[in-house]
Amino acid sequence: MDELHEAAIAYYNNGSNEQQNLSWQFFRAMDVNGDGRVSLQEYTDFLRQTAGLAWVHPEMFRELDRNGDGQLDFWEVLTLYYVARTRTINCRTCLRILNGLYFTCVTCFESSCGNTFDLCVKCYMRRTYCHPHRLFLDSYVLLRSRRNHHPSPPGDQNLAEAQHSRMGWWNALRAMEVALAVGHLAAFCTIM
Repeated sequence: MDELHEAAIAYYNNGSNEQQNLSWQFFRAMDVNGDGRVSLQEYTDFLRQTAGLAWVHPEMFRELDRNGDGQLDFWEVLTLYYVARTRTINCRTCLRILNGLYFTCVTCFESSCGNTFDLCVKCYMRRTYCHPHRLFLDSYVLLRSRRNHHPSPPGDQNLAEAQHSRMGWWNALRAMEVALAVGHLAAFCTIM
């Protein structure tokens, strides 16, 4: 949660006045009595009344309450606002909210239907999922592989040029496979 808290502050500090005002509106909507703090009761009432936040668990209050005083200040609520705006992805197997590193099916991610198939590290590691595709990348590798990804070329470009734009995924996957293979071999090496 510390990393999410810092990210929320970073986005707030670098956001537009409009974005900062929306953050304050979110806080004031939750702080019903206007005392500048959000109690557990205000928090749970707000979650029940706000359809878009039904996925947030009341237990998250303790995680957000960084100083443990039993109330949330603006900066602690800002973290919830950030999580609500950016972290609505759940593991398709255990349904856990994916706050940190997670794995995404590349085939689904690249498809035009807009749906992704995302898994927490544990479900991916344990293979406790049922899915027709086998190509998954973790969220950080997926982002890095997008660096060289270009939009699909217009119809008048040749196939070789179109295939080149998709090579970023392949190169990222190959790099990951090589890294994993080297790590696997290194585990068997010992120095006597």
